[in-house]
Amino acid sequence: MRPFIKSYSSHFIFFIICFSSLSVDPRADNVDPQLINVPLPAFKSSLEKTKELVQNVASTMSHMHAGEDYENSTVVVISYCEDLLNETADVLDWSLSTIDDLKADVVSHMRTWLNISQSKEKICVDTFQNMIDSNVAESLRQMTKSIDEVLGMIQVQQQHHLHRHNSTAAPGSDPALSWTADVTVSQDGSGKFKRIMDAIAAAPSHSQKQFVIFVKKGVYKEYVKIDKTKTNLVLIGEGMSVTTISGDRSNASGWATMKSATFDVRAEGFLAMNIGFENTAGPSKGQAVALSSGSDRSVFYRCKISGYQDTLLVLSGRQFYRECTISGTVDFIFGYGTAVFQHSRIIPRKAIKGQQNTITANGRLSEDSSGFSFQFCRIEADSDLVGNVNSTKTYLGRPWGKYSRTVFIKSFMSNIIRPEGWLEWSGENNLDTLYYAEYKNYGPGASVAGRVKWPGYHLISEADSFAVDKFIGGKSWLPSTGVPFKADL
Repeated sequence: MRPFIKSYSSHFIFFIICFSSLSVDPRADNVDPQLINVPLPAFKSSLEKTKELVQNVASTMSHMHAGEDYENSTVVVISYCEDLLNETADVLDWSLSTIDDLKADVVSHMRTWLNISQSKEKICVDTFQNMIDSNVAESLRQMTKSIDEVLGMIQVQQQHHLHRHNSTAAPGSDPALSWTADVTVSQDGSGKFKRIMDAIAAAPSHSQKQFVIFVKKGVYKEYVKIDKTKTNLVLIGEGMSVTTISGDRSNASGWATMKSATFDVRAEGFLAMNIGFENTAGPSKGQAVALSSGSDRSVFYRCKISGYQDTLLVLSGRQFYRECTISGTVDFIFGYGTAVFQHSRIIPRKAIKGQQNTITANGRLSEDSSGFSFQFCRIEADSDLVGNVNSTKTYLGRPWGKYSRTVFIKSFMSNIIRPEGWLEWSGENNLDTLYYAEYKNYGPGASVAGRVKWPGYHLISEADSFAVDKFIGGKSWLPSTGVPFKADL
């Protein structure tokens, strides 16, 4: 990853979407006015025109990949936004497929998806406006405006409840024990499937209920991708060190960073327990993602996430990591999403000669609510660094995005952490717009006496705004998972 740069300005045709009058009685089309407040043909037309706009902007972005004026970092951003546009088009496709059989739960789900898509696209608007191409930014604004208008036609409110078909775990017990598997994956043939992807394919699409996949112990050498349609999946292994999903894609072997993930989940409501995700490409192969999550309201409990550079991509959405072990070297926890890490082990590993470790590279692109919050975690050197921590300098993070935001709260820091704590990305860029903070950390690496003196670095006296409840709204959706969490600080 490299810092974002300005690029050329390309000509782009703007698509203006005109909507039908909202004054017609919706009941003329036999649609319950409590679902949508316009006639069905007008609603369908708006969805179709919005989809056309989305596809045209996505097409423009796809042609920008080959631009000689773009550096790799800018291509990463373009690819990210293009992927979001394609996901939005999928949402609109699904919405159109349900148009002749609208029900309250379907329309509520439609609202949820469009809200998520819109919030993600607004990040791209700011990035294109400030750093890449203002013409495309204007087209994105028109698109988000049209999504706003579609949302204005929907009467059903977004629902956050989840139908769970199992009992809640008793306090102090393993939440995984409270689940009943819908299907089992086993390499020895004792389950219904031998491959995880086959089990995922068998899961219902657009489900409002959790579908549980139990994966028996073993190393599963496959690349898993869960698209947006496979909502509310639960993946449970037999232990983070005995059930492992393994891959080795990397930049060095020809894979773009965001396409290199061993495990990639985009569907909302994903839950993983007692399982490992690894990328074994090695320290010399560049960016090589083990786990990529673009799943809103996703939870990872007692998971091992192992790699070197760019191990964990927190792509987008609200995410919660509890009692996980995450290891790597350069920027090994990175991305644009909003994540809380509680009671997890963060393990810097020995990097190749000339490299330095940065635990985080938050890519926040605007002054939105995203960022990373580490609470009650332990930062300790891997076995290959213990006893020689100076062989690879290790920092808490560096600013990938202009408004990069990361906080460490009540966490143990071993002597692996450098006295200055944080590292510049490129000279003094972003040092006044980033937000890095520390609160009541302890251990030999937690001393703040030698910390950086940047305008954006803070020693804070309270951290409530970064707690689970306020930062990711956890009280409204985490209880249904059965996973323990501390809502406040």
